[in-house]
Amino acid sequence: MFAVPRIYELRTMLQDGGLTGLLEDLKRHPCTPDEWISRFDFVFYRTALDAILVENPELAAFQGSYHTRQVQEFRELDRRHLSVSAERIKRFHGEKAVAAMNENPVQRDLVKREANKRSRHISLRRLLAGAPDVLTRVAPCWVASPLSVSQLLDGGSKHFDVVVFDEASQILPEDAVTAIMRGEQVVVAGDQHQLPPTTFFAGIADDDEDDDDLEAISGFESLLDNLSSFLPPWLLEWHYRSQDERLIAFSNAQIYDGRLITFPGTLGDGVVSNIEIPFDRGMVLQEESSSPEVERVVELVLEHAEENVELDEEDQKSLGVITMGIKHANRVQAAIDRALDDRPDLYEFFSTEKAERFFVKNLETVQGDERDAIILSIGYGKTAEGDLPHRFGPLTQEVGYRRLNVAVTRAKSRMTVVSSFSHRDVDLNRSGSRGVRLLKSYLEFAETGGREMQLQTGGTGVPLNAFEADIKNALELQGIHIIPQYGASRYRIDLIATDPNDATKPILAIECDGASYHSSATARERDRLRQEHLMRLKWRFHRIWSTDWFNHREDEIRRAVEAYQDATTISTPSLYPDSITETSETTESDNGRGPAPYLQRRESITEYTVFELTKLAQWAMSDERLRTDDELSKDMFEHLPFTRRASRIRERLQAAIDRARNLNREAS
Repeated sequence: MFAVPRIYELRTMLQDGGLTGLLEDLKRHPCTPDEWISRFDFVFYRTALDAILVENPELAAFQGSYHTRQVQEFRELDRRHLSVSAERIKRFHGEKAVAAMNENPVQRDLVKREANKRSRHISLRRLLAGAPDVLTRVAPCWVASPLSVSQLLDGGSKHFDVVVFDEASQILPEDAVTAIMRGEQVVVAGDQHQLPPTTFFAGIADDDEDDDDLEAISGFESLLDNLSSFLPPWLLEWHYRSQDERLIAFSNAQIYDGRLITFPGTLGDGVVSNIEIPFDRGMVLQEESSSPEVERVVELVLEHAEENVELDEEDQKSLGVITMGIKHANRVQAAIDRALDDRPDLYEFFSTEKAERFFVKNLETVQGDERDAIILSIGYGKTAEGDLPHRFGPLTQEVGYRRLNVAVTRAKSRMTVVSSFSHRDVDLNRSGSRGVRLLKSYLEFAETGGREMQLQTGGTGVPLNAFEADIKNALELQGIHIIPQYGASRYRIDLIATDPNDATKPILAIECDGASYHSSATARERDRLRQEHLMRLKWRFHRIWSTDWFNHREDEIRRAVEAYQDATTISTPSLYPDSITETSETTESDNGRGPAPYLQRRESITEYTVFELTKLAQWAMSDERLRTDDELSKDMFEHLPFTRRASRIRERLQAAIDRARNLNREAS
């Protein structure tokens, strides 16, 4: 009785609030009071959505298939843009080189004369002194060590616009000064967490690595350290080398504070592994170079060679061996050489002619190298009593961690650590240097196969938004095992689907247009680079647009299931599956300039009019090939009835060339 006034009061409030339609719907379709709130929520959110669509008609008209075609077209045009830009740069270089030769005929003749010689060339230093303008235009990019710069280039002028130093952490400031003086600007590229300048191993005459020798690696300051104190730094965050982020995850977490953007791979287990040589008191042990470890490394090297030697060279996986000390490296190399005496069938794999040939190197000499597979042999072993001396050579120094960082980041697809002790044997109370701490941690990391930094099938701890959670639940109802937020760095794949026969093997990347998509700085990064790099890592890729999911949920589920089924049957995706057309690079060629203009036979060059000679010059230029004025003049001369290109003829032809060039410039 007393509730009736309250009911009328509430009905009036709802009607005044614009919910008359909801009240009428509740009358026509009665339900329990517990469902009224969900009915209200639906009406509220649907009304809000309608208002948004009215204010943003582009959302109302959104169609995922059409938008996907637009993205595909953007990718293709972006790739074409890069190709065309490269051709433009080549053309620009050619024009500059031709202009320099036209402006400096004496220098041009000197360079041509030296280029045509077969022997007895003058030194590069003399050639550059005699033809600085032409030589630096014809060859605008030079690669040389700081020492070569001092030997080859005189210091009297700034020959280059920009001087770039790579691996600057290994260059001493005093070695770099001579190169800096020869340029207008300087760019320094390097990693402060990699090797500093050192003459440690180069200065060791014997095999003993005592404390006096270790002092040789401390106290140096690199060019990178010197210039980074006042030049603005730019961090290159994307990491491309590793085909599986477990190969870089340790350094990313321990050295780079997680700043590197890495990409999950599809290689499965075995990417990072550890082989521990069991301790045997009966073995003759050497603390600096464990003999059983040498033997095991040789076995691994021969196994790798046997698996690859019969493959085509482009299919072979390259291999390198890194050791902690130079003595251990020498023993490993000698043991491999002896083993190969009995295995001539493997010689081809170890050919020194290969671009990525096999190597055995110590920590100090491996920076800059990379191979598909790396064997990291620790070398240091236990005493006969089973004790581990905590003498780890350069790792114990202040910058020792940098050496380990270099060693563990050289592999592109597989890292195998071979050691004569485990992380449990390393006592940080006996050696607390950062290098030793990282060695202990890396041994533990390798023993777990990198799983402690790899995502598990149980989830990643990164929360899903409602959109991604709805997709995950819907696909799992279709029998697809889904791992959300897959990855070990800031970049995560929204969802991955795993192999139906192996829940740990990822086969399909499913990305949405959620927060991670919109956080990308550019359309190129968002819509091309990320997907292309994932596909280089053998991922198959499927995109779900949120608007399509909201409006056509069942259709999107069907599309995702079809993509998953395709991924289970097709192993290698095409890098450019959405290419509109095959594009070919622009090439400079004869465009068919047609017949030369007709010229009557005259007795003297002065009898030809300016108009006639200009027409001849325009015809000579019409193929758009880059040539010097002298070459154009020779081309024109072949169509004149004279036997010798005398000075007066040269002058008239040059004037015609200048006039034709001005006319072409005005016309454009």
